[in-house]
Amino acid sequence: MSIGTLKSARAYAANYDIETWIHLFLHGEGDNLGLSEGLQLRKRYWCGPVEIKTDLLERVVGPEPDMEYVENEDWWNANIDQICERLKNGWDMPPLIIENRSGLLSVRDGNHRLGALQKLNHETCFVLIWDDHGVEHIWKAVQTSMRAGETI
Repeated sequence: MSIGTLKSARAYAANYDIETWIHLFLHGEGDNLGLSEGLQLRKRYWCGPVEIKTDLLERVVGPEPDMEYVENEDWWNANIDQICERLKNGWDMPPLIIENRSGLLSVRDGNHRLGALQKLNHETCFVLIWDDHGVEHIWKAVQTSMRAGETI
């Protein structure tokens, strides 16, 4: 089974070993060694994979000048188009990796995937959410978003 799929993430989560999946993914298809190394610096609490509305998620990568990581618009669009094609062809897309930042659900890995989902008007996606203080903080952030009129 390929690591870079929702199916494999669910299998690891079912065995209470989602962190192993995260690091295998980030060292493989996810190609995000920096995030993997940063996640290992302290204890993290995880929730997921869970399906959540895409409009509850905040991208940090993109061509917009206010992004944390600004990317060339042509490069961004080429990546988004490639992912859109994979999704149209039935790709079992791996869950996005999200950090709960005081109630803001920040996409730390999967910004291009989220951009493609939004371009294709997908209303939900699967995510793994971490928090440094406990799972209850994650659910509080999600519930706060839901009270603001959103549904998970």
